[in-house]
Amino acid sequence: MITVNLIFTIAGLLFVLIALVGIYVWSSKGKVPPSTSPESIETFDSLSAVIQNRASSNAQLNHAVEMIVNHFGTISQSALPVYKNLLESLCIHPHTDSKLVLRFEKALRQANPKYSHEIEQALALGLAARG
Repeated sequence: MITVNLIFTIAGLLFVLIALVGIYVWSSKGKVPPSTSPESIETFDSLSAVIQNRASSNAQLNHAVEMIVNHFGTISQSALPVYKNLLESLCIHPHTDSKLVLRFEKALRQANPKYSHEIEQALALGLAARG
């Protein structure tokens, strides 16, 4: 008699376990996996805003400079004042360092040799303002 009760108890527990696993599998099928948020589209204006923002960290500045050099490195005549302003702003930014400024200046001069003189002047103005 005790073995019959033991068998019924084990069978009941097995049935409950199977039912719980079935419920878990059924409930997880309806869930939609969390979608990753799309990365923000980085435009020249948004990257320039990072450089202009005095609260931007050094890592954010490095990223902005890298993206500008890689994607927006060619300067047109009409955009030259904007790039000069960016270089000057980068020079006086509180979280910048000399390596970042020189890397930005060098990359701009290499990509735009005809504006080399104007880029050097912007660097000189920025460094003088940093004083």
